[in-house]
Amino acid sequence: MNSQASGPLITVAICTRNRAVLLEKAVRSVLPQMTGDAEFLIVDNASTDDTAEMAARLAADNPCVKILREGELGLSAARNAALKEAHGQYVLFLDDDAKAEPGWLAAYQRFLSAPPSEKIAVVGGAVFSKFEMPPPSWIKATGVYDLGNTQKPLPYRDSPLGCNIAYSRKAAISAGMFDTQLGRKGSQMMSREESDLNLRLQDAGYEIWWLPGAAILHFEPARRTKFRALMCSKFADGRSIAIQRLKSRRKGWDRFSYRMARVVITPFQASLCLLASLFTLPWRHRQMGLLLRAALVAGIGWQMLATGRNPGDKHP
Repeated sequence: MNSQASGPLITVAICTRNRAVLLEKAVRSVLPQMTGDAEFLIVDNASTDDTAEMAARLAADNPCVKILREGELGLSAARNAALKEAHGQYVLFLDDDAKAEPGWLAAYQRFLSAPPSEKIAVVGGAVFSKFEMPPPSWIKATGVYDLGNTQKPLPYRDSPLGCNIAYSRKAAISAGMFDTQLGRKGSQMMSREESDLNLRLQDAGYEIWWLPGAAILHFEPARRTKFRALMCSKFADGRSIAIQRLKSRRKGWDRFSYRMARVVITPFQASLCLLASLFTLPWRHRQMGLLLRAALVAGIGWQMLATGRNPGDKHP
């Protein structure tokens, strides 16, 4: 592996699983932007469709594209493989269901070639959702994540979206990389792998910045806006929150008492949300918000209980 000094400035990394068609569109949105101080890495995360063949064709036609196969299932495992394999000083992650807007890579190159602070470990840009179908009226979905036209450090616990984010490779590895308990894993829609790593980086004294002019389009299939999918997503998000919270707790009695308190209170919290939703029928937005809140609370409680029963659950 090349040293940081001799390697390229940026490694663009796309981690993918079973999305051959979307992968091609994502890669081709970046290829015209590639320059000599950047490399391109496709991480195939145990795909079972023709993703491997698609990646091979893209690499054969474009020498800057390299392919890595990661057999451990999970987005965090794939991202960790990219961090280990990359030669770039920074690893710029783009989702496989996204497309880079013109000037995306150039904005990162300008920023990272002369960063405004030597403590920067994370930087990210705008995300504009492209919905396959208009979302239901009860979803407050603007489809826009944009923090403005001024580059700036973000407050503690704030993070850019993980579909358009760059990491200092050295800093991310030193902080322990992505927690493989978190992040999407097959059909399990776990989340918060970026916010978890970003919080560890901030606690270590690093900074997280917002970068204007580095925008992407993110594809949102119709199924993600269905009620069942949103409830499942919120439940999984609750599980992810529980894992994060337990990691911040000391081992022994402190962790056990916190877990038990959450397990006991969860049925009451979830029931209260469900009951309140019955009285908000005329206000669809509020009703759906309460139902989603109930799913989130249930996910937290379920994970707290499951952690105590499953020896394989680890919270470093």
